[in-house]
Formats: sequence, structure tokens, C-alpha cells
Amino acid sequence: MIQISEASSLAFHGMGLLARSGGRLSVHEMASLTGSSEAHLSKVFQRLSRAGFVSSVRGPGGGFVLSRPAEEITLLDIYTAIEGEPSMDTCFLGSGMCPFPRCIFGEVIPDIMKRLMDYLSGTTLADVVRDDS
Repeated sequence: MIQISEASSLAFHGMGLLARSGGRLSVHEMASLTGSSEAHLSKVFQRLSRAGFVSSVRGPGGGFVLSRPAEEITLLDIYTAIEGEPSMDTCFLGSGMCPFPRCIFGEVIPDIMKRLMDYLSGTTLADVVRDDS
């Protein structure tokens, strides 16, 4: 199942802040706005930079800027940059062996996974900013 780690959450929120700002934000500014660790946020943004979603600006007044328009970056893009390809495995046992002929959760877990994947793949940073106003 998809796990939303602290790193993914910081990536979603930090990228949303960048999209909303329309410009540059420093790790210090983003950490202050999210109540998070600058060190952890910095590591998250290094990964986003390696994935090509942000560019770093060095020197006084430095920070990060979006490398592409907010309309072109989905929440799934951000998730994948931090966590890798999401697993669609819906079994909580994880062993591949179930003592029941059908899942005790029925179709609830696959339905939730589909809805989440549809949301992540269909929601851009521009959508997040638009909903934020």
C-alpha cells in the first residue's frame, strides 16, 4: 500500500508553497511555514532537485524555484520522486499467503488505492494552489 512518509508530506507541502509563491523560497522559509526541520526539508529538496522538479539558487537570497510550470507537476510525480514507484499491493499480510479464499477487507483496500492514485495522478501543483486560495 502507498505510505505517505514525512518526507513525502514535506515534499508535497514544500512544492505547494513554491507554486503558491510563484518564485523562490529558501529552505529556512519553507521549514518555518511547515514547522519542520530545515535539515530534513533540505534533504527532501535535494531529491526533488535531482528529479528535475526544482532548481537551487545559490548565494544571498538563494533557495529553490520550480523547474517546470506548476500545471505540469502532479502530486504523483512528487510522490514518485521521493518514494519511488508506488506499490499497488493491497495485502496487509505481505507474505503472499492468505488463509482465506477472499480478502477479509473485500474491495475496500483496492478501491481506496485506486481513488488515491487517481487523485495523485490527476492533481497538479496548480490545482493545489487554486484550492488553497
